Amino acid sequence: MANEAMIGVWNDANAKRWLMFRGALTAMVAPFGEAALNRLAPRKGERALDVGCGCGETTAALAQRTGDALGVDVSQPFIDVARSEAVAGARYLVADAQTHRFAEEFDLLFSRFGIMFFDDPSTAFGNLYAALRPGGRFCASVWGPFDENTWASVPLQLVRRHLPGPVRPAAGPGPFGLSDIAGLEKLLVGVGFARVSITPLPLARRTEPSLLLHSGPAANVLREAGEDGERLRPALEREVAAALTDGVRSLGLIVSAVRP
Repeated sequence: MANEAMIGVWNDANAKRWLMFRGALTAMVAPFGEAALNRLAPRKGERALDVGCGCGETTAALAQRTGDALGVDVSQPFIDVARSEAVAGARYLVADAQTHRFAEEFDLLFSRFGIMFFDDPSTAFGNLYAALRPGGRFCASVWGPFDENTWASVPLQLVRRHLPGPVRPAAGPGPFGLSDIAGLEKLLVGVGFARVSITPLPLARRTEPSLLLHSGPAANVLREAGEDGERLRPALEREVAAALTDGVRSLGLIVSAVRP
């Protein structure tokens, strides 16, 4: 199965973690999604596809602007929430956007941090390109380089003082899977997109140390450590708070393109 590992984790550990901290995590990513949505500039009467829609907030925003938006995600728990909160014009589908053959053509393709997890990005973006009609517009937010995102890099550094784990996330599917600007542009041009534009968007904010240990690569190390990781969590929260007294830096990339 394509994306089997990611499908498994987003139906289990990651879904549980996200739903537990949904409000705080959504607040962290919302400004990047809003920037991408504004660049996309949806219009009434357009048909939108929202990839990696999560709990459906962005699908709802697209539906309110266009009247017709389909949100797709591999996570059944997320889609269950999205359907329970659906607004007029918002539809939802549990599917793997890398391989699902969409039966309709869309005017708009959107994603808020939902397109970095494909195990075969070229195939996935080729499939999504085919779902757009000629002249269709694409816009998404993805994370920029790992080292530029202290919400992820600092907690991982601190966790590794106590537990074995990677120095940085491995290349491939994951939050930072599309963080290389040149590589991302090459990927999109390679499947046929034109007028590719990628703009870094830096933001700074304060957040709870506990949240930073429940997201990103540090959370994965703690989860894999099991009971040892849970015993360390209170001390690690204090270390994260001391290391990030001025808050965290986040760097997203706002990427847009069109299908000729």
